This record gives sequence, structure tokens and C-alpha cells, in this order.
Amino acid sequence: MNAHTKPNAPLTIRFHHTDGTTRAFTQADAAINEKLWDEIDPSRLFARPRIVVGSEHSKSVFVTAEIIRVDFHHDSFQCWKFPGGYSDIVEVSEDEFRTGARLDAPSLRTKRDRPMAPGDLLQSFVKLQLRGGQPLFAKVKALTKLPAESQSFMQFLLSKAAVHMRLRDGGIGVVNLANLVGYTVYPGVAQIPADSWLAEPISEGAHSIGSRL
Repeated sequence: MNAHTKPNAPLTIRFHHTDGTTRAFTQADAAINEKLWDEIDPSRLFARPRIVVGSEHSKSVFVTAEIIRVDFHHDSFQCWKFPGGYSDIVEVSEDEFRTGARLDAPSLRTKRDRPMAPGDLLQSFVKLQLRGGQPLFAKVKALTKLPAESQSFMQFLLSKAAVHMRLRDGGIGVVNLANLVGYTVYPGVAQIPADSWLAEPISEGAHSIGSRL
């Protein structure tokens, strides 16, 4: 993807690891930043066994299997297209997730099996439970699909590849789905797998929503 950079605008890259630590790097050279951005394929970012970052005085090597996500912050980088026909995936705060999913207003929650026609806009709020215990919350927009295609989002998240999203602070994050423990979506699609267990969640407070998947 092309990057339309501003003069001297720095790029910040931040690695999030399974042990809860982070490591950040910066690059101010516009030509280097544009080359890096053009070479990134977010769907295959974690396909290699390691990611190496070289600086003037050091080399840092990160084992891909231990990376939760990589964030890219730059004033002018445009987000890649989203996979699977999704029009938008954006990070939200836990409070925004609770409000959007109406967790504190049970009587107002949208039912999963509500009637929707193919092509209708579906907006869902998703909690991704990642290895290391730190959840990630997102709002997802997509057009409703035919029943036979309704499980595509689940299949994609369980593919162990990667998904990218717009971050709350304006950056772009790429999440390593190999470190996805489970997820909860409100309201989700009407159809569920035939082998699904039917049960209602016990009401839980903040920081524990859907943690036992």
C-alpha cells in the first residue's frame, strides 16, 4: 500500500508481547518508512518465525509466536482494506464495548437471531481474549451474508493468521491470531455451528467479560 507521508513525520512501531511487555521503535526517514509500509502484507506479517529490527547501534529480534500485536503510528499512513468483505474494524475502549453491547442494559440488547436480510449492515462489538490475559475490544462493520457464509468471521478469526484494525489513537494495529484464546461477539450472526452448546452467560463485571470461553 502506498504511504503519503508528511516531511519529517516519524513512524513509531510498537510490539506487544505475550508476557505483557512492549517495545517501541521510531524512524524519521520518509523514504525508509514508505518502503517499509509498501512491503508489509498484514495477513502474512506473522508468517515468518521472527521479526528483526535493526538500528544504528543494535539489532532486536522478536519471536513471532510470542507477539500479540504490532502497532504502526504515522500521521499519513492509510489503513489497508479489511478482509472478508468487512468495511471497518476499529479498536474501542472497554467502556465503549460495554455501552455498544449494552451489557449494563440487558433489556435493550440486540438478539443474535434477529431477522436480517443479506446486504443489511451488521455492526457488532467483539472482545478478543489474547494470550497473556489482556483483552482487545473492537467494533466491526460488515454486510450481512447468506446463511451458508455466516460463519466466515469465526473461521477467519480461528485461522491463526492475522487481522488488522484502526486503533483508537489513530494508528493501525496488526493482531497475531495465533495468540487468540477466544472471542465473544455481541450480537453476532443468527446462525451458530450445529455442535454449539446453548447456555446464557452469567453477568460479570468489567475486565472479566467472556473471559471463560
